[in-house]
Amino acid sequence: METVYFFDPEIISLFIRLSIAHMAGDFVFQKKTWIINRQEKKWRSPYLYLNAAIVSLLSWVLSGYHFVWIIPLFIFIAHLLTDLFKSYAPDTIRVFVADQALHLIATMAALIFYLPFIGQGYSCCDMLFANIALWIYTAAYLAVLWPMGIVIALLTRQWQTESNQPEGLKDAGRYIGMLERLLILTFIFVNQFSAIGFLIAAKSILRFGDIRESNNRKGAEYILLGTMISFSAAIFTGILAQGLMSLY
Repeated sequence: METVYFFDPEIISLFIRLSIAHMAGDFVFQKKTWIINRQEKKWRSPYLYLNAAIVSLLSWVLSGYHFVWIIPLFIFIAHLLTDLFKSYAPDTIRVFVADQALHLIATMAALIFYLPFIGQGYSCCDMLFANIALWIYTAAYLAVLWPMGIVIALLTRQWQTESNQPEGLKDAGRYIGMLERLLILTFIFVNQFSAIGFLIAAKSILRFGDIRESNNRKGAEYILLGTMISFSAAIFTGILAQGLMSLY
């Protein structure tokens, strides 16, 4: 039997694809109303099972080993139990981190279960599944667009009321944050680091001009905090993705 190493490109690619399945299922395809319904009805919520099924299906599709069904079933059960646990816990950053850590452990367990099938060949689309750069880029963009927005909101929520900001367009702040992280990540991938500095300066001028006129120091500090967390997270993700791609 051929020896399999954990830093083998095929294993790393599989881990990234399973992580993409989790991020897409939990943050892209899951609606906020599903989460609210799950928190209210707990195990009786149909969305608890629907979300786990979506993650499991995406894991099966993105694994490339479509002749294996028992591991996606394990992912379904693990995801279901983890989200059920979360439905009984308060909506805090600690609970969110614990929830994501449990999902990561389940993903790593699924990866270990897949090891006997590594090297047997994909069910289809060999060039697609073997393209590790594609999956690294996809995972990086997914991470900065969706999960990071939730983390930033949870980290800064304690200062939101105190900041006393005027009401703006609905969800405008969330989309602005997504766009700025999207741009920063793209600038890193095309080695245009000077453009990141320009973006930071431009946003600072625009946002602080509005805050200064209202003499709202707390609001300025709140915006600065959220902006710096958002920029730092996007830059760190870009550098990490670039470093990972340089290994392969």
